[in-house]
Amino acid sequence: MSEQRGLLNDGSPLPAYTATPSFATRHRPGYQRVASVSFNDTPDTRDITDPTDEIEPAPSGAGHNHGLGISSGSAAAPATPSRPGQSSLQRDSTSNLKSTPEHGTPVHSPPSTGALTGSTRFDETFDTAYNPSRLYKESRTSLNSANNAPSVYAKSDAGLLSVRSRYDEFAPQHNCQSTRKVKHGRFASWLSIGILFLAVFATVFSAAFLIIAIKGPKYGRAIRNGGPLSPSSAAFLTSLFAKMIELAYVTVVVAFVGQALARRAFKLERARGVTLAELNMRSWIMQPGVMITQWESVRYAGISILGLISFLAALMAILYTSAATALVQPQLVIPNFEHKVMSGLVKSQFANPQYIGKNCQTPVTDALDRTYVDTTCLQIEHSAMAFVNYRTFLANWDDAAQVYGNSSNDLAKRPKGYALFNDNTTIIAPWVERTSPSHPQPNPGYLVNNITMAMPHVGVVQAAMDPINDLVQPWEVEGASYNIRASVPSPVVNVLCATLTETQLEPFIYQKWNQPGCNTSTWIDWPACLTYPNGTYPYLNNADQGLYDVFRWGEKYGSARYPPVFARLPKDFNTVVNDTKGMRWGATSIYLLGKSDTYGPVAGNYSLCEIKAGQTPNCYTTYNATGSGGEMEAVCESDHILQYNNSEPLALSGNATLSKDWVNIGSEWSRALSLNAGQFDGNASNARLLTQFILSSENTGNLSAGLPSTAEALAVLAGNTLMQASQDAPFVMFWNYTNPTIDGSYQQFNASVRVQQYASGGNQDYQKPFYLVLIIVFLMNLFILGYFALHRDWYTDFSDPIHLVSLPLVHLMSYVLAY
Repeated sequence: MSEQRGLLNDGSPLPAYTATPSFATRHRPGYQRVASVSFNDTPDTRDITDPTDEIEPAPSGAGHNHGLGISSGSAAAPATPSRPGQSSLQRDSTSNLKSTPEHGTPVHSPPSTGALTGSTRFDETFDTAYNPSRLYKESRTSLNSANNAPSVYAKSDAGLLSVRSRYDEFAPQHNCQSTRKVKHGRFASWLSIGILFLAVFATVFSAAFLIIAIKGPKYGRAIRNGGPLSPSSAAFLTSLFAKMIELAYVTVVVAFVGQALARRAFKLERARGVTLAELNMRSWIMQPGVMITQWESVRYAGISILGLISFLAALMAILYTSAATALVQPQLVIPNFEHKVMSGLVKSQFANPQYIGKNCQTPVTDALDRTYVDTTCLQIEHSAMAFVNYRTFLANWDDAAQVYGNSSNDLAKRPKGYALFNDNTTIIAPWVERTSPSHPQPNPGYLVNNITMAMPHVGVVQAAMDPINDLVQPWEVEGASYNIRASVPSPVVNVLCATLTETQLEPFIYQKWNQPGCNTSTWIDWPACLTYPNGTYPYLNNADQGLYDVFRWGEKYGSARYPPVFARLPKDFNTVVNDTKGMRWGATSIYLLGKSDTYGPVAGNYSLCEIKAGQTPNCYTTYNATGSGGEMEAVCESDHILQYNNSEPLALSGNATLSKDWVNIGSEWSRALSLNAGQFDGNASNARLLTQFILSSENTGNLSAGLPSTAEALAVLAGNTLMQASQDAPFVMFWNYTNPTIDGSYQQFNASVRVQQYASGGNQDYQKPFYLVLIIVFLMNLFILGYFALHRDWYTDFSDPIHLVSLPLVHLMSYVLAY
């Protein structure tokens, strides 16, 4: 038969017989120390390099191809299985020697005494050089070639290897000796320098975070929308630095544990070594879950000081970012009230009618209406603002009567005055200097109702929004608000009404004088046509001294304290006004006269009301601003430290503070509200409602529990004039400038301010325990930094897995471990 060759064109003929190796499952034997190893006594155990796993099975018998073992059609010879009693060396020799048809078993070569024997002695002549350049020449086919000499490892008495493989050429060079010292200076390596830098970074920044959390600084306008730092950016930076501190802290603690263990291992005077559980402590910090999955190491190492430090470090690393978020990250907080000296811009004296008129917004210019442009605009503004306030006030009364079952006749418990400023700020105006309706002596024929309503100083709103006071505005921080308690005077309006009869009013009615000079059918020239009877100007000879004392008319009460004169008596449900038009300057009051219905509880009664305005030092202003609007209130007669008379003990009060300029504002206000329409029988709806509130003699000593009084209603209607009077007005009760109007000057006033803003420190009870986390992390960083500073030497950290795995390779017999 012609010679057949394999696909690989191997020049060697196919062996006549090749034993078929067994394909038993690989088994890694256990390891044990034995006294000696002999060739004859070595048990027949399978090594992990057993040739049955290394050599591909090849067909046996003459005429078979060599190489990939493709059969030519001849019947395969039966394979000789491995025998249990056959040693590894014998099986290896069988696979490397030619077989003959005459021999069922291959010839065995005598045992070799090569470089690797059963002993652990190291032969210096053995070449451990690793040369991978020859590995590509090997193949499984050539392993069975008769030309290949047996591996040097196949000559071992222990029978560790049986065939040549690609790994026969591997051996560590120079016995894997370390090229660096185990101990070096702390500044001699970039690793140690980096650890020291991280220790300083972690210490400094953890201290900064702790200080910020303890002090809880408020950031004011520094954190706001459109400001130097937005709220989202502040949260991001806090989280970023917290994570950096956490990572640096973990790195430093791991390095500390490694240095402590290395020093323990290398210090001969305390050379008690380290345990595997202690080497595993770095995993506690880097992978806290290991403490659960490998709890055995925690049991052995956790009771040591270093173990407690590692456990505590792992716990703090888990909680640090949460602690920083709770205590350091800026959050919207509502702090306590703090004293602040605020400044407000002043441009005009209190109740300056010219300044108020010039600031009334209208598209009409002086060129179109030079004479009445300001008053026309003011009357529209008066009517719009007054009726809006009045309607809400009446609605509050309806709620009190219909929902709550009537109000009270105690003025302190009745619905308070109401106003709306800038269409988004609600104003609550309390009743001050409260008195009950009374019959003054010695003439008890009339009922007197004296009402005083205080309004907050609206200049506080302008001061709060002025950048000079540096307050975070609600639109700058979503959801923010602020509260201000300002020690400023409050404007007040006083309405004094007396229920009188027609006879009691006759001395004050021009039509009753029978005096020529005025056209009583049209009253077109009133009050310019007014002339007093001889000897009665201007006090009308004190017709009713009791009534004069009630209204403080007469020379004894000061200049310009003269009684009013009305053109005529109004008809039912009508009112007329005496606004002192055409009178000399210096009056502080305007007067209203109203007539009730002919029937009913107040039938036939008239109400004479005096309206005047001024300021009071017995109040302070509160202003609460939110993103949706604000609320102002005058808090009066409370003895609060911010009450204006506490800031200015010498401040005037009472009638001494009445404004002589307000009557000019009040005159336009009364005309805008058609309060004088009764002079022409106008039957205005407003007048009808006011006259229905007149007190009757039946309500002696009491107010109606179901209706407001005329005095209360007039005070609410006049409330908008107080807002106009105090806008851009001083925050004191005097004017210390030459001109009544100035370009603008800042005045300071005491205030107590609480601004909802971004601040650190936490404001919830559940956040307080996180202080402990920040404190422990800082103290541990400080301790470890001190530890590194006190030790000049830096040891190789053998708890590091890389170093730990490399450690056996520096052993003298490292090349044995390589195999």
